[in-house]
Amino acid sequence: MTRYIKIPKSKIVSQLKKLDDIKTKFDNQSARKRYKLINQLQNKMISNSALLIDYHDLLCFMRAYPDNSTIYKLAQKELKKFINRIDLYKQRVRNNKATGLLNSGISGTIVEHPYSLGVCEKLLEKYPGYLFVDWETLIDEVPDTILATLPLLVAWHENDVIDNDNYFDVTVWLKRATSRSNQSDLAVLINLFTKSKLRHDVKNQLFEQINLPISWQLSNSTPSRTLTKVDTNKIYYQKGPLLKRSPDLRTELKKPAASLVKMSASQGKEIVQIANEVLAVRYRELHPITNANPFEVYKYEPGRGIQIYIMGTDSEIRLPLETNFGALLVRNGLPIGYGVGAIFLDRVEIAINIFPAFRNGESAFIIEQFFKMFYRHLGSRLFLVRSYQMGDGDDEPIFSGAFWFYYKLGFRAVRKKIRRMAEKEYDKIKQNPKYRSSIKTLRRLAKSDVFMHFDHEKMRDWKELSLVNLGNIVTDYINQKHNGNRDEASKKSVMILIKVLNIKRLNLWSKGELNALERMAPFIVNIPNLSKWDKKDKDLLIDIIRAKGSKNEKKYVLLSLKHKLFIESINKMAKDIETEEE
Repeated sequence: MTRYIKIPKSKIVSQLKKLDDIKTKFDNQSARKRYKLINQLQNKMISNSALLIDYHDLLCFMRAYPDNSTIYKLAQKELKKFINRIDLYKQRVRNNKATGLLNSGISGTIVEHPYSLGVCEKLLEKYPGYLFVDWETLIDEVPDTILATLPLLVAWHENDVIDNDNYFDVTVWLKRATSRSNQSDLAVLINLFTKSKLRHDVKNQLFEQINLPISWQLSNSTPSRTLTKVDTNKIYYQKGPLLKRSPDLRTELKKPAASLVKMSASQGKEIVQIANEVLAVRYRELHPITNANPFEVYKYEPGRGIQIYIMGTDSEIRLPLETNFGALLVRNGLPIGYGVGAIFLDRVEIAINIFPAFRNGESAFIIEQFFKMFYRHLGSRLFLVRSYQMGDGDDEPIFSGAFWFYYKLGFRAVRKKIRRMAEKEYDKIKQNPKYRSSIKTLRRLAKSDVFMHFDHEKMRDWKELSLVNLGNIVTDYINQKHNGNRDEASKKSVMILIKVLNIKRLNLWSKGELNALERMAPFIVNIPNLSKWDKKDKDLLIDIIRAKGSKNEKKYVLLSLKHKLFIESINKMAKDIETEEE
């Protein structure tokens, strides 16, 4: 174990600042300084939690953006033994929980979060001895919530115990219910949910309502921010300045793109697991990643050490029209961010987050390549970013300059009032390079979604096709034709589709395909003049339905773009979008 030398805090602060000042400079002189500073720090004691996190994140940045193999190996070596610093910190502050490092995601620390049922399942499968219910933090009414849920999960006769034991203790009962002596109470509870006959979405909702505080002891395990990695064949060494934003995103989209490579099921499962762990150690979850389909994972490598993994969702939770892809962003094998692409016809709604430790790197290049991947491989032509990504309700994007970043890429506000305001503000910036928009102005600019269409002519007047309106069509249909009986509406609409589209040999359809038919039917039967479509259009619509429920939802996205009549019908059905107030 490394013996650390105690030096004044001010000296540690000074050395870390010097390291931070040169972390984005890639020349021989900076590389030598970087190497020297890490060598100076590697046996120095750091007793302050904030400084420990700063040093850790600087090492992570250099691990993702190394000058050469020497820097890469040195940063990796320091990260591998970082748990020694955490153990020493715990001793010095006499706090084995290391409260100052709680939820930092660093090796040897603890993450506390009310994880969802799906994430709990994935984490317990690999780390059964490291996740526990934090009973001490529970307030009185939370165990009552668990008590109210248990009757839905246990055997019928076990309800006698719950109903008649005036001193019933959930924790004591969970110990009795365990199948193995070393099984945690959390594992028992999760098993009750997963083995119950309740519907998938009902299980998730009930578990979420419990809001169970879960403690994950990271120890020296691979999912920590310190040690997590994705296998990569080659390390890219930064030999020159970091790439900046492209002057014209549309020109960049036209350039040839890297291939989108489908991964094997075993590789896909590994990526899905890593993606969930990457988010979980940062006490975050993303629905398309939690419910990702390991049979549909793709790798996109645009160069400069970047790997973008996108994953489709499990057919059990797919939306009837929209398609969601979760994404894991990796540089040199180190996860540096995540994202989602929600596709509806040629529109993709993008949400992307580069982790704070890596935002000073080539974030612009990564984001542009993310757009390019959807443009070249998934037919996306309209890119939409929601207002919360601009800072609507969250100041983090405000301070990171999100609005002007997207504006300079060619994005414009959906709301015309905000668009005009941005144009006037940008004129001020062009006239005076030193001018900076006030925080108040940026918050006002963030009150609109922003969009960019590949066709510049379509930027003048665009309104989003309303999924809400399409959903309301189904609600009205159920109420008017089936008196609010949703089960009847689903079954009868399927029967109508089978007849109108002349669907045959349903016995050969997979469970996922049948689910897609059942979920899409109440909308599709409302398409005007569907019975008058020719056989070619009807057959293509059948293929679209089956693709929605297949292992490969990408096929659904591309087939939908080929069906002009289907697209025209959807646009007409959604035409009653409310006029924006100016």
